[in-house]
Amino acid sequence: MYLLSMIAAIMMLFGMNVCAETDTDATVEPELLFDPEADAGEDTDTAIDTDEGIDVLTPDGRHVLLMDDHTWKYIEVEQGLPSESALMKVANIKEFTNACKIGIRITNNLGYFIKSVVPSFSAYNRDGVLYETVSKSFSSIKPTREQYRQIQFVGLRCQDISRILVHGAEHCHMGDLDKFNEEKGECLARIYVQASDQIEITK
Repeated sequence: MYLLSMIAAIMMLFGMNVCAETDTDATVEPELLFDPEADAGEDTDTAIDTDEGIDVLTPDGRHVLLMDDHTWKYIEVEQGLPSESALMKVANIKEFTNACKIGIRITNNLGYFIKSVVPSFSAYNRDGVLYETVSKSFSSIKPTREQYRQIQFVGLRCQDISRILVHGAEHCHMGDLDKFNEEKGECLARIYVQASDQIEITK
């Protein structure tokens, strides 16, 4: 009953375009990935009741905390040590007239073989609007070795991208993880996204 009342209040809040003050630069309220008409008693992977409020997953893979005082904030994803992770960093960017191509390099610092992992990359424009999401496969990376791939966003120049969000990467196959025994978010947790001075990229 509490969860149902909270969701109803939050939906009313978003309908009024009320935005809480947060520590982020977010100017656009998150589109929430849950159905307010659904039975509040049912378990869901996208809305979790916590001591602080309701943890909701957005379509782009970010977590939003809806608090009891009717405010919200993004939940920053904690990262492990780069020396003990699959270290992801931007190698280069190339600007085209109507596209942006970004070189991504993953270095395997996990200590075991990465058979496959397919992270998703979401590009946001200068207004904070999700423009496009692309996925890229990295595979057969031995410990201490690295692999280079390129992603491309057509119709959006690099200078018009405010940030790139790395998310997804489910059903990876590395170490003790595969599609049969991984928990949601475990694959992504083993990727460390290094900040870049070429373009903003976060997990």
